[in-house]
Amino acid sequence: MLTEQEARRVAVAAVEEVLARRPVPSCVTLKQAAEMLGISPNTARKLKLPRNGAGLIPYEAVLAVRDSR
Repeated sequence: MLTEQEARRVAVAAVEEVLARRPVPSCVTLKQAAEMLGISPNTARKLKLPRNGAGLIPYEAVLAVRDSR
């Protein structure tokens, strides 16, 4: 049997895990990509990131650039 303090610790850990798995967008705008990379939108524009038909940048492309830095 768990004590009240142990039960709270388990509940807090569960909530933190659920919040950490927030939904990931499939595509982002240039401004959002720049924020994710920690650079200005003008600098992000110069990276020539791939875009879909709506002009949005695939999330995976932003992650690939971020991981290559």
